[in-house]
Amino acid sequence: MATAQKRDPARRPLAFDEWPEVDRLTWQHAVSPGDIFGDGGEAAHWSEATRRSYIFAYGRWLAFLEQRRELDRSAAPPDRVTRERAVAYVELLKQQVASVTVWSYLSGLHNILYRLYPEFDWTWLRSIVNRLHQRARPSRSIISRLRPAGEIYQAGLRLMNQAEHHVSGRPLSDSVMFRDGLMLSMLAACILRVRNFASIEVGRHLQRQSESYALFIEVTTVKNRVPVDTVFPEQLTPLIDLYLKHHRPRLAQGGDTLFLWISSTGRAMKAHHVSHRIAKVTERLFGTPIRPHLFRHCAATSLATTSPELARIIRPLLAHTTNRTAERYYNRARMIDASRRHAATLTELRKQLQNGEETTS
Repeated sequence: MATAQKRDPARRPLAFDEWPEVDRLTWQHAVSPGDIFGDGGEAAHWSEATRRSYIFAYGRWLAFLEQRRELDRSAAPPDRVTRERAVAYVELLKQQVASVTVWSYLSGLHNILYRLYPEFDWTWLRSIVNRLHQRARPSRSIISRLRPAGEIYQAGLRLMNQAEHHVSGRPLSDSVMFRDGLMLSMLAACILRVRNFASIEVGRHLQRQSESYALFIEVTTVKNRVPVDTVFPEQLTPLIDLYLKHHRPRLAQGGDTLFLWISSTGRAMKAHHVSHRIAKVTERLFGTPIRPHLFRHCAATSLATTSPELARIIRPLLAHTTNRTAERYYNRARMIDASRRHAATLTELRKQLQNGEETTS
C-alpha cells in the first residue's frame, strides 16, 4: 500500500500540517488531555494508534476534496460532508483499495465527525458505513493463510535450534535467525499488536520473574485501552535468556538501547520492520506470508477449532472490549464441529453400505 501511494498521488492523504486551519485547531482541541482545571477534549480518550489511523482516514477525505477542487478551507468541516460527496468518495476508493479498506476509511471519517461534531445528525453517514461493512470482503482469503498457533510456535523453536547449531556459519546471521525464531514463538505465545510487540523494552515491559518471563504494557500504549499483563511459557525462559545475553548484544554491536528487537545493523526494529521480517520468515517456512495481525486470527482459530468452548477465552486473549469477535470464532467453531460430525456420519454410512453390499453378494 505504501508503494502504491508513492506512485499514485490520488492515494496520498493530506498531511496534518496541510489541513485547513479550522480542521487542525478542532482536532488539537478534541484530543487535548484534561487537567485539574477542566476535562479533556471530546477525543482525549483515543489511543495514539487510533489517532494515527483517524488522521490518515481524514487526510484521505481532505485529499479527495482537494483533488476535486471542492476543499473550501474557510468552511466548517461538517458543511463539506454531503451525501453526494460521500458517495463519490466511496466510488473512488472502490477503484483504489479493497472493500474492507473502503469501509475502514469511511468508518474513520464517520467516527471523527460523530465525536468532534456531535450536534450534527450523522445517521445517514453511519448507514452508508454499515452497508459497506456488511458487504466488505477481504481481498485475499484469510483462512487460506492461517496456520495453527502451535505450529508457528514450534517453527520458531526450530529456527532457534538451527541458529544454535551454527547453520549459516556466520555469527551475525545466526543471531538474526535466533531473533527471528524467538519473535515467532513469543508472538504465537502472547498475541500482541505489532506496534506493542516492536516497542517491548527489556526491564520495563519484559521482566524476569522466577522461572518465567512476564510482559507488562501500560494501558496508555494499547489500542483498546486494555493493559497487557501476561506470562510467557517457561519453555521460552532459557531461550530468552540466551537471546538477551548472547544474540542481542551481538546484534546491537555495542549500541545502547532498551528495545528488545534489534536489527542486523544494530538499530531498534520499528513496527513495520518487525512486520516485514515476520512475513518474510513465515513465507519461507510455510509458503505464504503471515503478518503479525494474522497471528491473532491464528490463535483465535486454533482455540475455536480445538474446542468451541475454548472460543470463550478469545476476548481476554486478544484484549477485545466486546464479545463480538469471540462470538464469530465460536460460531465458526460450531460450524467446523458440525462439519466434522457430518463427515464422520457419512463415513460411517459408507462403511455400512459397503458391508451390506458384501453381505448380499
